[in-house]
Amino acid sequence: MEQNNQWVEDRLAKLDPEVNPNVTTAFARFEQRRARRKFTGLRTMSVAAVATVCVVTFPAPRAFAQRMIAPCVEACQSFVLGQTDFHSHLQQLFWHVHSFLGLAAPDFTATDSDGANFQLSDYAGKVVLLNFWATWCVPCQKEIPWFAEFRRAHAADGFAVIGISLDEDGWKSVRPFMLAQKINYRVAIGDEGLAKKYGGVESLPQTWLIRRDGIVVHKHVGFTSKSDFEREIAHEIARN
Repeated sequence: MEQNNQWVEDRLAKLDPEVNPNVTTAFARFEQRRARRKFTGLRTMSVAAVATVCVVTFPAPRAFAQRMIAPCVEACQSFVLGQTDFHSHLQQLFWHVHSFLGLAAPDFTATDSDGANFQLSDYAGKVVLLNFWATWCVPCQKEIPWFAEFRRAHAADGFAVIGISLDEDGWKSVRPFMLAQKINYRVAIGDEGLAKKYGGVESLPQTWLIRRDGIVVHKHVGFTSKSDFEREIAHEIARN
């Protein structure tokens, strides 16, 4: 035991030669740190208990918490495991909060297929369906004809569709696709900067329904039924 103590003291001396270390002091410091950690753990558990009571008691916090839990857990797991998708989970969490609080869709500037520049803010006063898509995306191919139909049916009601293609080769693939699909709404090519404004857009399609005052009211990740789109669009148009 004496030999082991001497080994520890030698190592401590190498870490800080100006301090006269000993094993007793080292163990005392260890106990202090453990006590602080225990206190922090108890405090965290207390906060969690209060939050749990609120979630169980009040419907609105409960619904909000349900949307927060998954991205929080995924982000924590990614951080602990050192995974590269930690940032994407935080982005998901951000957009859950963004949607819950009723915040405005981020403005952006893009260039459409006619070479004209436009901004999302140009559509103030309209209900906007903003769709991120790509020509190779099969679910996107199924949804796009619906969007063209919605635009024909509701353009006079102040409804607009904006398609943001994320095809890597840009207009080379998008223009022929637009002609083949007879897309009747505005299409632009997106980039990484625009995608980041909307949480990264790591899966397609992603569709956002934005009401007349610019507030995001619905976000769909992946294929969504036509009836769901129709119901949501009709509701927002009726709000006037």
